[in-house]
Amino acid sequence: MVRFGLNRMNNVSFYIDEIDANRIRRAKELSELKVRMTETAYLSRYGVNSKATIVLSYAHWEGFYNECINIYVNLLKGIDKKISDISWPMLVGILRPELQRLRDRNHSPKAEYDFVNNLKNLIDENFDNFDSEVISSRSNLNYEKLRSNFDFLGFNVAPFNTLRLRIDKELVGWRHGVAHGDDPDLSAVDIDNHIEFTQNMLLLLSDVFPLCQDSCRLPPVSG
Repeated sequence: MVRFGLNRMNNVSFYIDEIDANRIRRAKELSELKVRMTETAYLSRYGVNSKATIVLSYAHWEGFYNECINIYVNLLKGIDKKISDISWPMLVGILRPELQRLRDRNHSPKAEYDFVNNLKNLIDENFDNFDSEVISSRSNLNYEKLRSNFDFLGFNVAPFNTLRLRIDKELVGWRHGVAHGDDPDLSAVDIDNHIEFTQNMLLLLSDVFPLCQDSCRLPPVSG
């Protein structure tokens, strides 16, 4: 849960601490799950226990990503950053209503004129009315979705490139197989390794967001 208070939104140190606190909370829960699975008899580690572990691991992966997004956008609101100063593609988060009106009016010359005329003002907007859905994830945070969202954010997806197959197969694919009511063969799944992989992915995400401090021209951490 994001715990930003109005008086802390412009505190970059708090932003970094909040991301780390959320990661630690989720990593601890995964560690507790790993301990319980270790204490479980070997044969009962599979079946419903494996399914529960896979679904919970994915929930932490996507949930932590969305938490980082919410914390980041709250920070940008607090320091009154212009969207265009952070990432030009993120203007989609403020232009969606205008784009919809353009489509609704069948891209008529008048609609195109109004769109371009309104764009002149919207490029100076801050994050107060920003639609975070353009950079969030809903039940499908695979590598391609992560890469696409990072393109919007202006982040470098390179740290995740070598992990793309594991993200798509182990975090997302297995989760979809369970969540959609299928009965995938999980007998070869190394549950301990899967939990550790998820924890490492959370750590990797937690490293990416503070790195935006320089690339997004955020103020330095004080003291």
